[in-house]
Amino acid sequence: MKVRKPSWDYSASLPRWCRTYPEYSQVVNVASLTLPYLEPYLNTVMRRAQAKLGPAHPLNADISLFCKQEAAHYLQHDAYNEALRRAGYARLPQFEERFRAHFARLLEERSLKFNCAYSLGFESIGPIYTEWWFEQTADVMADADPSVVSLWKWHLAEEFEHRTVAWDVYQELFGGYHYRIYGLRAFLRDLEMINGAAVKYLLSEDAKLMTSEEQRVSRQRFAEIRRRESAFVNSRLRKVMSRSYTPYRLREPKGVAQLLQKIDAAA
Repeated sequence: MKVRKPSWDYSASLPRWCRTYPEYSQVVNVASLTLPYLEPYLNTVMRRAQAKLGPAHPLNADISLFCKQEAAHYLQHDAYNEALRRAGYARLPQFEERFRAHFARLLEERSLKFNCAYSLGFESIGPIYTEWWFEQTADVMADADPSVVSLWKWHLAEEFEHRTVAWDVYQELFGGYHYRIYGLRAFLRDLEMINGAAVKYLLSEDAKLMTSEEQRVSRQRFAEIRRRESAFVNSRLRKVMSRSYTPYRLREPKGVAQLLQKIDAAA
């Protein structure tokens, strides 16, 4: 693992940066909106776990690097989100407050065991989306804004790089297959709950500028890309939910190492 701090300019990119599937832009935009709340939550959970493990535990170095990578991610997404806010979606602050309150509530009301399992749920999704972005979306991103694609590929490459940390922490402190799946399902349920309404809002605002025929085509495109994404993600989730799953055996998606080497060389 290594802490990297690349940056890109999104001022001319957002909101509809994915030109082949403009509606998918909003799905990804909402994911970015959650990250300045989700990733600090992950860091708080890992720091609490670190305190429980004790100062001499061998996982401490990995936890520290994990937290530094996540901090670099959400700081870059802050800049991305600021560009999205300037696009004029008036209700974005309401959704961001909903994200903030959700993760604050988890830290205040749920146990360290739950929060570790929940964090592992998120971290188990990261490698799936790394494979999706690096190996499954060449046509989707063919005419997409390169700044946005670069941001997400960097972020997801590092998610793959630190994929074992939350796993190791959970196994060391708690372990247990059934509770791991409980945490994963809780995360997936909440992801749909807190993201879905925001995506619907952004799409509805975009639709106001379309003719009836454009709206029909837009709905069709959105359904198509979501079906494709869901089919891919669900096929990988079945592996995550198996008893034999471990992130240590995951294949690195093509292009991940090369991208990180390129960023390192440019630093």
